[in-house]
Amino acid sequence: MIHKRLLVASALLLAAPLALAEGDVAQGKALFTTQCGFCHSADAGKNLMGPSLHGVFERTSGQAPAFKYSAALQGANLQWDTANLDKWLTNPATMLPGNMMMFPGQADAQSRQDIIAYLKSLK
Repeated sequence: MIHKRLLVASALLLAAPLALAEGDVAQGKALFTTQCGFCHSADAGKNLMGPSLHGVFERTSGQAPAFKYSAALQGANLQWDTANLDKWLTNPATMLPGNMMMFPGQADAQSRQDIIAYLKSLK
């Protein structure tokens, strides 16, 4: 019986990261609107205080057209994939010191995955 419980517990622990692998686009849009929308637009070519995030997924950092980036982002040469977006959204200042982003970070892993799912949908 103990062996069976350990097996079930192990399976649940292994499955936990998989639950965060995919975010919810609708929830991500709501989070984007409240947490990101003041500085960033989801519309192509519409830069605000921050660059448009339309098409940001798999783009190289510092490459949105007609936006003046900080030197830190211009020289970072990051690919905005799921892993880098997750690190960035966790704490932009820690990931890339010297950037101008005022966002302190999103501590909740599922919320980050939801925002990333929404950003992936902006094509």
